[in-house]
Amino acid sequence: LENGLWDDGFQLYDLEGGKPLSPMSQGEIVNRSGLPDRLNDGRVDPTGKRMVCGGCAGSDVPLKVYTCEYDKDTNSLKHSPLVDEIRITNSICWSLDGSKMYLADSMKKQIDQYDYNLQTGELRNGEILHKKEHGDPDGSVVDAQGYIWNATWRHGKGPGMVDRIDPKTGKVVFSVHLPDETSQSSCCCFGGPNFDILFITTALENLEPTNEPHAGGLYAVKLPPGMSGCPEKRFRIE
Repeated sequence: LENGLWDDGFQLYDLEGGKPLSPMSQGEIVNRSGLPDRLNDGRVDPTGKRMVCGGCAGSDVPLKVYTCEYDKDTNSLKHSPLVDEIRITNSICWSLDGSKMYLADSMKKQIDQYDYNLQTGELRNGEILHKKEHGDPDGSVVDAQGYIWNATWRHGKGPGMVDRIDPKTGKVVFSVHLPDETSQSSCCCFGGPNFDILFITTALENLEPTNEPHAGGLYAVKLPPGMSGCPEKRFRIE
C-alpha cells in the first residue's frame, strides 16, 4: 500500500498490483494554472497520519504545499493548503522529535525550518536554516543523529553533492561529491541492514549525455562510522 502523489492530488495506490485503492483526494485544485505544474517533493510526517507535499511550478503561478489526511468519517483522503506560495518544493523532512519541519523553495537557494505541531500539523515561526553557496537544494532526509542530508542540484555547473547539515547551526559538516561530473543530484535516502548506505538519485534534464555519462543513475555510498539513517515513516489509516 502506497500513498500516491500525482500531478493533481493524492491517492492510495497499490504499486505492485498497479491499481488505485481509493479515489483521488478531495480539496482545492492543485494545478490552479492549468499549465505544466505538478506536485513534486513529499513525505509522511512523524505521526504517520499526514502526507505533506508541495508543487513544482512550470509556469509563473506560485503553487502551494499541501497536507493530506485520511478522513474515516467519509472513508476518503482530503488535502488542504499548508504553505500558500512556493515555486519548487523540496527538502521536506522532520527533526527526530518531530518538533521541526524542514522545507526548501529551491528557487530561493535556501532550506527553511518551522515549528511543527504534531497534533494539528500546523507550521509556525519559519526561518532560514541553510543557504546554498553552489547549486539549489533538492531532496533531503534526516539521519539517526538528527543531521539533515541535502542533495544539491547544480545543473551542469560542476559535480552534484549531498551535504550533511548541522540542524543547530545550519552549517555543512560533511559532503558526498558525485563522480563522473554528474551534476543533478535530486534526492537521497538510507538503506542497508544498518542504514549506513546512502542512496542518491540523479537526473539527466536538459543536459548533454556525453558530458555526464552516468547522469540519471542511482549511486550508493557506504557512510563512515557514526553516520547512519533510520526507517522512513509509513502512511497509516486509522
